[in-house]
Amino acid sequence: GLSVVKDGVFGNDVKLLSDSAVLSFGANSEITLTHSHDAGLNLKHTATADDKPIILTLQTGETDIQLNDKLGVINFQAPDEGTGTDAILVAAGIEAISEGDFSSSNNATKLSFKTAASEAASEKMSLSSGGNLTVSGRVLVDDTTEATSTTDGSLQTDGGLSVAKSVVIGD
Repeated sequence: GLSVVKDGVFGNDVKLLSDSAVLSFGANSEITLTHSHDAGLNLKHTATADDKPIILTLQTGETDIQLNDKLGVINFQAPDEGTGTDAILVAAGIEAISEGDFSSSNNATKLSFKTAASEAASEKMSLSSGGNLTVSGRVLVDDTTEATSTTDGSLQTDGGLSVAKSVVIGD
């Protein structure tokens, strides 16, 4: 093995060749990123005590957040799909988007949920900082209950849906 007491600086790729390669973080190596053969990566907090969840925080380095700035984005894509065209576009995504200029008393942010059919993913549902859920399309509660909006903006269901706050439903 190789031990380095100071920072390691590499000019190109770093390859971990074992199918269960582990990157450990922290003085106690309590956070690990482990390769899972043919599946992906596992991020884990190794402490076994109560209330020790793994926390993944996406942070922007921007110092002046304005209206509609994206704070973090998770995209899902199949860029190597052989059929090309629409198939290689971003198919789904989740974005955190500022709802106004940030200040010492404001960090209002909505979550935008994007999906695609034959297009680049676009917003189909959002959850505002005020707790308002906006959906374009139908709201299906289960296999038998469907909620639809009316021309006066009210919500109608065919049964089984209870709403605690107002719901905005698009077409």
